[in-house]
Amino acid sequence: MGQFLAAVFGTVRRNLIAFLLIVLVLVAGKMIGSEWDHAQRVASELPELQIAAASVGAHQMALAEEMTGRVKRMSKAGVQQLDGEIRILEADIERLHRKQEGISVGTGIFKRPSGVVEELQRKAALGVEIEIRSQTRAYLVALRTHLVLLGDRQVELEKLERLRLEHVRIYTAIQSAEQQLSKIEVDAGVLGKIPFTRKHQQVGQLTAELKELKVANHRAHQDYRAQKQLLARLPLPAALNEFRINEQRLAQASAPLQKRLMEAEQWAEKNLLWHSYQTVRPVLPLALFVLVSWWLVPVAIRALFYYVLAPFAASRPAIVIRRSTSTGAAAYAKQRSGHDSSLISAVSRTISLAPECEMLIRPDYCQSQPVGVQASTKLLFDWGRWLTSIAAHLWLLKRLRTAQSADIVVSSTSDALDEVALLEIGSGEAFVLQPRGLIGMMYPIGHRPKIRSHWRLGTLHAWLTLQLRYLAFEGPVTLVVKGCRGVRLEKAASDRTISQDATLGFSANAQYSTVRAEPFVPYLRGRQSLLQDKFGGQDAYYLYEEVPRNVRPDGQKHNPLEVLLDACLKAFGI
Repeated sequence: MGQFLAAVFGTVRRNLIAFLLIVLVLVAGKMIGSEWDHAQRVASELPELQIAAASVGAHQMALAEEMTGRVKRMSKAGVQQLDGEIRILEADIERLHRKQEGISVGTGIFKRPSGVVEELQRKAALGVEIEIRSQTRAYLVALRTHLVLLGDRQVELEKLERLRLEHVRIYTAIQSAEQQLSKIEVDAGVLGKIPFTRKHQQVGQLTAELKELKVANHRAHQDYRAQKQLLARLPLPAALNEFRINEQRLAQASAPLQKRLMEAEQWAEKNLLWHSYQTVRPVLPLALFVLVSWWLVPVAIRALFYYVLAPFAASRPAIVIRRSTSTGAAAYAKQRSGHDSSLISAVSRTISLAPECEMLIRPDYCQSQPVGVQASTKLLFDWGRWLTSIAAHLWLLKRLRTAQSADIVVSSTSDALDEVALLEIGSGEAFVLQPRGLIGMMYPIGHRPKIRSHWRLGTLHAWLTLQLRYLAFEGPVTLVVKGCRGVRLEKAASDRTISQDATLGFSANAQYSTVRAEPFVPYLRGRQSLLQDKFGGQDAYYLYEEVPRNVRPDGQKHNPLEVLLDACLKAFGI
């Protein structure tokens, strides 16, 4: 019962955890999706908002400049011209108001973000036009009022001047009448005071005229004072400043557009997803180009190598290390074993060591030896070619000598896939061998085999295979070679091709060249090399292992330094 309950609780717990994880994934996915949709909307809307704001600003500057010039032209116009211009502006303002009321800014599900930005831009532009025209109209109205006040005051000033002149005229007439009266009184003397005389009548007439003039002078003076008091009560028109657009009121006209732009910029400034998008967006075309190049450039290079360089190399003359009529073909054939005529290797081979010979062998390949065989250590196979000896593992070799014939069993004690073959090279013969396949040799005492270097810098085959130097072993000597899964020795007369990685060596008189590997697709996918080795020539042989060592999983080198080192060693024929 307890086990059943534990199983039930375990199942419930696992399903509950899975359910919670599913809920978290769905919620997170929804939040990320919403944030991504917002980021995409801002990504498409923010540039449009910036362009729209810049467009409205440019339109505002152009319209403000136009209205300023219009006001300057009207500054010297009359009241009637100002009235006409004011009526035109009022009609324009009313028309723009109706047009602006017909625009509704919304974010419906069927409305694109660009449509909302366009409506905001149109509404802001119309608001700017209305505000600039309203400010222009208000200035023209103030200008008209100023002109009217100036006109009324001028009329009253002219009337005051007329009254002043009238007062001066009457006052001048009074002075003239008083002078005439004084002169007549002096001339008349006593007669001027006697009634009913002519002198008395003249004095009376002048006195009456003088009295009327004084009355008129007093009235003129009162009229002048009254007009002066009236003029003093008239308001002085305030001086008008130069027409300037009120920028603050214009900012209110485009406030919705600016507010939306500010919100988008603030969101973009604080949002990490947007910053990441802005950082990545400039390099996206370059990254796409690099990605396409990553795939296409190798394809183009491989196609160039396959269809141009490889056929051209195949048409070049073959490499021949040494032209000789004696090839030692019979000696090679004696070493064949097994049912397959070309297979010359076995898991272990027995070498008969004669008393007049000595044998150098790598210790890990010397499986057994008779008691009494003299064994010593040879530090380096060839001090003259110390780098080659070290790179080919031909150092700290085991040297064997015997006083009587002894059988030495040679076999790999570390790699179960290695097989051993014996290659006998007669006197005067030479065989080109890669030191990586050499594990030992047997030769007459005092006649150590010579190793000669052959450089081939002037042939395209050497440069394409990156093997510029070839090492030829000259007999008499029996070479002990190893190969993965077996070693084969075949005659080159049939012009056969093999993988470059499998080649261990070839006879010095062989015609060695490279040919293009068929077909193209495996080479394009990296499944096979571009070139294969081709051997030809009469009585010539080539040696290769069944499975190339670098094709095995444990033979792959992933370190770039190791790959570079192997390429350098191959170039020197090691």
